Parts: sequence; C-alpha cells; structure tokens
Amino acid sequence: MDLQDQADTLPTTPGVYLFKDVDGEVLYVGKATNLRSRVRQYLSGHDERFMVRYLVAAARRIEVVPVGSEKEALLLENSLIKQHMPRYNVKLRDDKAFLRIRLDSRQKWARLTTSRRPKPDGARYFGPYPSATSARRTLAFIQRHFRLRTCTDRVLNSRSRPCLLHQMNRCVAPCVGLVSEAAYAEIVEDAALALAGKNRELVPRLRERMGALAEAEDYEGAARMRDVIQALSAATQKQVVADSAVDTRDTWGLYREADRGVVACLPTRGGQVLEPRAFPFEGEIGDDGELLSAVLNSYYEADGDIPGEVLLPVALPDAEALAEVLRERRGGKVRLVEPRRGDGAELLTIITNAARSRFLTTHSEADRIAKALAGLAEIVGLDTPPWRIECYDNSNLLGEEPVASQVVFVDGRPAKKEYRRYHVKTVGQADDYATMREILGRRLRRAAEESEFPDLIVVDGGRGQLSAALDVLRELGLEDQAVIGLSKPRTEHARGDRDATDKIILPGRDEPILLRPDNPTLRLLQHIRDEAHRFAIGFHRDVRSKARLTSQLDEIAGIGKARRVRLLKHFGSFSGLQAASVEQIATVEGFGPTIAARVYSALHPPRDTSPA
Repeated sequence: MDLQDQADTLPTTPGVYLFKDVDGEVLYVGKATNLRSRVRQYLSGHDERFMVRYLVAAARRIEVVPVGSEKEALLLENSLIKQHMPRYNVKLRDDKAFLRIRLDSRQKWARLTTSRRPKPDGARYFGPYPSATSARRTLAFIQRHFRLRTCTDRVLNSRSRPCLLHQMNRCVAPCVGLVSEAAYAEIVEDAALALAGKNRELVPRLRERMGALAEAEDYEGAARMRDVIQALSAATQKQVVADSAVDTRDTWGLYREADRGVVACLPTRGGQVLEPRAFPFEGEIGDDGELLSAVLNSYYEADGDIPGEVLLPVALPDAEALAEVLRERRGGKVRLVEPRRGDGAELLTIITNAARSRFLTTHSEADRIAKALAGLAEIVGLDTPPWRIECYDNSNLLGEEPVASQVVFVDGRPAKKEYRRYHVKTVGQADDYATMREILGRRLRRAAEESEFPDLIVVDGGRGQLSAALDVLRELGLEDQAVIGLSKPRTEHARGDRDATDKIILPGRDEPILLRPDNPTLRLLQHIRDEAHRFAIGFHRDVRSKARLTSQLDEIAGIGKARRVRLLKHFGSFSGLQAASVEQIATVEGFGPTIAARVYSALHPPRDTSPA
C-alpha cells in the first residue's frame, strides 16, 4: 500500500503520526487535530520545502496514535521525539537535554549541581543554559559570592577539617560545623534568588544583613556582604534592558534559512532581562509556528523554570493546548502572547536580531566545515563527505607505558563521548608501527562485530604508520575501508627540501598531497590529528603519573592499595600529591597526621648537603 492509500485510511481524530522508512526507522513525528487531513498535506505535492520532498521520498509507512485531545497529542509528540530522535524533526544542539542548575534546599547542607534532565524530585531547577560554559560561569559566580559547599555527601561526612576552598574564603565549611543550619539555609535562599535573577528582592535582604553585621562590629562580614551587593549590582548593569512591569517572561526569536536556523530566548527574571540563549537547529521541515511549538514543549520541562508570560514572533497552531500544558507544569498561569507594539515588540526585535547574528556566525563555521568535508571526500575518493572520521595516535616515553588514543569527529565536529583510550598490550618497546597494528586491529574487530565502521580512518604519521594500518585492513578483509595518513613537515626528499605544510598520504599513491596552509580540508585534518595527539599525550601523562605514584608509595609502610587509590583520587596526579602539605594529605579519608607525615617524607627526601 503506497503512502497515499495509507493516508486515505487514517482517522480524522486528533493524534500523533510517524513517518517510517523501509527499515522501520522513524523519520518524522508530528501531531494533528485531524490526522488524515494533516498527513494528506505532505503528499499533495504543493509543499515546496525540499526537506518535505526528501521525507516523502524516503518514507514507506505511516503509523498513527489517535488520542482524545490536542493537549494529549502535544505531550505524546514530545515524548516520541525524545524517544526516537527522528532525522527530520527539529534538532536543537541542546534539545535532548538543556543544561540546568539544580538546588535541593531540603537537604541539610544543600549544594548546587548541574542536571541535563529535570526530575519531579522536589528540587529547584534554574536555567536552561545554552552551554556548559555558561552554566559553569554562573556556578563560579554563585560559589565565589555565596560560598555553598561543593563536596559530595561522602566527602562532607568524612571530613574532619576545613578544605582548601574554606581557606580561600569560598566555602563556609558546614562539614566541620563552622556555620549553623539556620545561617546556611539563609545563604541557600540567597543563592536561589540570585540564580532566579530576583536581585530586587535579594539586594534589600543583603543590605539589611550588612547593617546588622556592622552594628555587631563584624566588619569583615559586613565588607563581604558589601562585595556581594556590588557584584550583583555590576551584573545587573550588564543587562540589556529592564522591565519593571513583568516579573518572569521569556521572549522568543527565530531566524531560519530553509531547514536550518536559530531559535533564541531572552529571559526576564525579577524584572531584569538576562543573558540571551541561542540554539541552532537543522533538518526541520515544520513551519515557524510548528517549530516554535516543538521547541517550547521540549524547553519547558516539568519542574523547570517556566515564566508567567511567553512572547512569540508568530502564532502557534496549538497555542491553547500548549498553554494548558505549561500551566500544569508551572502550577500557575502562563500567557502566550504575540506583541505588535510597545516593549514586547521591542524585545522581539532584539532577540530576533540576536538569532540572526548567531545564525550567521554558526553557519559561516558550518559552511567552512561542509567545504572541508567535501574537499576531503574528493581527495580520498569517497562518494559522499565522510560523516564519521576516526583518528589514531600513540604515545610512549622510551618504550615505557605505551598507550594510544582514538578520537572521533562526527560531521566535522568532535564527538568526545566516542573518544577511546587504549593500553598497549602486546608491544613491549617503542614500536609505533606495531602499536598502530594492535590498536587498529582491536578497534576494527569490534567494529566488525557491531557492523559499525567509520567513513574514514586517519592515522597520525607517514607511510610507515599508513602501511601498518593497511596491513590490519588486509588481514581483516576490510580493503574497502578508507584510510589516510597525515604526516608533519620534514625533510624527506632527495634534494633536501622541507615541505611547507603537513602532507596527506594516500594508499597506492607515491607522492603526498600538499594543500595550502589555509585550506579548510587541511585545517580540519590538522585539528583532528592535534586532538588525537593531545588526547594520547594526556592519557600517557596520567598513566606515568599513576605508575610513579604507585612505585613510590609501595615503599611506605602502612600504604596499601586502598590508600593509594584514595590519594590518587584526591590529588589527581603525582605532581598534585607532591605539592600537597602534610596537613592537606591528612585530610584524605583513612589518613592521619602520622601516615601523612610518612607519605610527605617519602616524597620529599632530604637533600645531601655534605661537601663533595
């Protein structure tokens, strides 16, 4: 049965529809008040959007889930999109999990953490934040000025003396009772107000407290409170505009070209407009209203920071149902508004311009990456630009502790969750070629089991490393796997010339390919190679540090494996432990002054000062 015949049999009730390909993969999820009518629109041939043409060409089956109301369809659509991550639904860079800051003030000694998914656990969630950097910057500000604890519950309960953060005046040290529960709870509430952007409520509280501290002649505490007030005032002055009439509001802007673009949000909290948040997307086939509806449904998760008013540049097809969903999630009224004049219209202009600016910045980079990948496909002889590129490098010091790294770039960008580290098992000396054969063999055998191969393998090195990689491919019967080498400039020619730039080494080609230093394909390959090198060097440094630490600690009486592990976890490396004082070592769980002094002495043997 073709798609048109399937569409003709669909019910006319509200529900959710799924386009699937020949393998049953979900290509697109949508909702409708009338399923039959909505799906027929895709098949009518009147929709000129090229992504719709691709969707219809790839689809083989239409499945529907009828529901009782538009609101139920909205909720089910959001759930199915998150479950299947369809190719043609909007893909915000942070869509699957916007970053938020979590604060559970019900804890005796509450602390701030980050969360990718709000849970109905009674905690407060602030954000979302457009990036981990933005969230870390906010956390650092709160930590510097409100001094909440950062340690885990296990560390909190096992500590017997204040940590380094307390010495730096960045923590009030609840672990050792240097602050009362009531005072700490007050600090937690202050931090929550700051995170919510409610400075108009927070600053008077702080001024009152500063006056009380000065009256009690606690001038140091009063000065600290003054510094917090000044920091909050400085942050407030950086805001774009202020609107005292609205306490909580989000203003949404949209800029798009075909199936890609940027949606941006301008939050207002406590009457102050905060930092804009921009989210690039690509692959969206819905119109502007459908797109924004999907974004808002995903962005405003339950228990998230949902404002009382949302300003929008276009009408939403399901505005009434979405407003009802948001009201239930917020536990209060939520207005969806399309302002035509006044302050609201001005805010829309500001955030729309911000979305356009972000789009131009983002897609100048995206276009550069696309050009680089297209050039790479042409050089290697691939039919399409390589989607998944893997690069391998190894590291050792005179053959000691050999390790290797695998980095992965997907669509020209680092996919750090896919990075892998390897301990070299079969090579007992400095042999880069043997190491390459072992590591690549391990990786490709696993790939064969899982039927997941990269589009291109890049090895860091010249013909020797490339030959080692080709040996592995022949051994495994994978001669069709694309592989290249990237070699650094060095004098390799008979006439003694030095290449001006890195060389791309291809199998079966005698002469390397030399590209201009500013060529985007070469720059992408260099970025991938340098990332593999950085990752391998970092891993090797960690391994050497651990081996060195283990070797030295083995000679100390009373230091077994468990204590070694605690030291390494606490200080991170040999150099970190070596820089620690006796007092700092003694704070590690299971260590007291006596053992700490023994460790310190072993790491700092007395120098021989006798005359030669």
